[in-house]
Amino acid sequence: MSRLNWLAAWALCIPLAAATQEALGQDYAITPFIGWRTSDSLEAENTGAVIDVRETGSFGLLLSMRDGPDTFYDFLFSRQNTELQSSTNPDVRESLRFDYFHIGGTVTYPRDKLNPFVTGGLGATHISPTNDVFSSDTRFSLSLGGGLIFPLSRTIGLRLEARGYGTVISGSGAILCSGGC
Repeated sequence: MSRLNWLAAWALCIPLAAATQEALGQDYAITPFIGWRTSDSLEAENTGAVIDVRETGSFGLLLSMRDGPDTFYDFLFSRQNTELQSSTNPDVRESLRFDYFHIGGTVTYPRDKLNPFVTGGLGATHISPTNDVFSSDTRFSLSLGGGLIFPLSRTIGLRLEARGYGTVISGSGAILCSGGC
């Protein structure tokens, strides 16, 4: 149904107050987060029509383990429930779910009250339509981001992060297939 070189999604993730070992010197951390994700558009292969991926909220969980004084291994899970909407026929919509599974890392640059960081990961994006007529697909993806960590107490912190996600789809690839692509 659609063709594009890669599908990109940008997220502004504002994690809830959670144990953030980067700011607090802990060896492990669990960071639940909520955010807002904007997205790129797709192009319908047969008609050339632009199909917009609706901007929506997202949520997820970041599990981190200390590697060194300022470096951490991360496992990230993030989910976005969204809709595809055709630019030529706005009444036609398909609900879609993006699940990101990434393994990566974080490097912090500790300061007094603010702790800037950069983060990234590699993994997979599972794309699932809610309409059973279409098939699901899993593709290679990556993420890159950065932000600030604000310690609130010895075991609680607030992490403000902007992260970009990219899901690789070949130029002749297709997603949302029905009966063959």
